[in-house]
Amino acid sequence: MNDRLDFVLHEKEETPKSTSQWLWSLEHETHEECPDCSCALKQPISFKSAPNVLVFEINSKNIKISKTLKFVQDSETVVLDIRGLIYHGDFHFTSHIIGNDNNVWYHDGMMTGSTCENEGDFDSFSTKKLFKCKGKRLLLVVYARV
Repeated sequence: MNDRLDFVLHEKEETPKSTSQWLWSLEHETHEECPDCSCALKQPISFKSAPNVLVFEINSKNIKISKTLKFVQDSETVVLDIRGLIYHGDFHFTSHIIGNDNNVWYHDGMMTGSTCENEGDFDSFSTKKLFKCKGKRLLLVVYARV
């Protein structure tokens, strides 16, 4: 896939163990059938070059949120870090924004207006703590190149 600038990945029925594992297990069904069992053949999805942005839609609490994703491109390692977490509840969205300095900033336009509140260092956030934010559940995880 070399004609896309970003990607949104939707969680399927079989929840992978982590967002990193999810990324490396991507596949799609083809129009071909297996000659032995007649099941649809699947083809792995890979990247010709590392994307600048990846967004994961989270539908379960059974997945570990990987804090980084790594790609090897032209014998160099490209790292995508979590840069945003979008939460939803009570017909309202809020977010955590992770800065280059690893500080986590909370934003709720209805409550904080145009300002953000510092919530501390991202390394102190456990996977469990990432799934909830002030009563709202995690909906999207945004990764971006460092």
